[in-house]
Amino acid sequence: MLVIVITGLPGSGKTIASDMAREMGLPVITMGDVIREEASRENISPSKASIVLRLRGGTRFVADRILQKIPRSDVVVIDGARSIREIEAIEDALSTKVVLVYIVAPWRQRFERLLSRGRSDDPKVIEDFLMRDLRELRYGLGDLIARADYILVNDSSIEEFKDRVRKLLNSLLTLNNAP
Repeated sequence: MLVIVITGLPGSGKTIASDMAREMGLPVITMGDVIREEASRENISPSKASIVLRLRGGTRFVADRILQKIPRSDVVVIDGARSIREIEAIEDALSTKVVLVYIVAPWRQRFERLLSRGRSDDPKVIEDFLMRDLRELRYGLGDLIARADYILVNDSSIEEFKDRVRKLLNSLLTLNNAP
C-alpha cells in the first residue's frame, strides 16, 4: 500500500494538492475533517477542538481517527498531518512506510490565502495568523520538514503549483508500480 501524507502550515496549498489527488482518482482522507467533526459535536471552534482533542486523546488521536476512515485501496492520500507521532501512528497501523510531502509557501501569501478562503477558524489579523503558525509548529509540524521525502514550493500561480503536484503524484504512482 502506498500512503502519501501531505503536510504544511495553514494556507500553504495542502487542499489544492489533495484536490489534485482526487482529480487523479486517488482516495483522500483529510485530518482537518476529524477536527471539524469533533468541533461540531462538542459545539466548540475548530481551533479549540484541535487543542482539546490532542490534550484529551494524545498526540496520535487524530491519526487514530483517520485510520478508521481509510478505504481499501492500493494508494491513499492523507491531508493534514501535524506531527511525527501522527506519521508513526499511520505507519504502525498500516505496516507501511509513509511518503511525506511537505508543502511550503511564503508567509505573506499564506496569510492572504487564509484571509480570502473564508473558513470560520481562519485568522483575520496578522497576530492571529502568527499565533496559529506558532501553535501548529508546537504540535510538531516543523519537525515534519526534516522527515519529508519531498518538499513542494507553492510560490507561483495555482496552475504552476497544480502541475508540480500532478508531476509528483504521477512519479510516486509510477515508483509504486515499479518491480
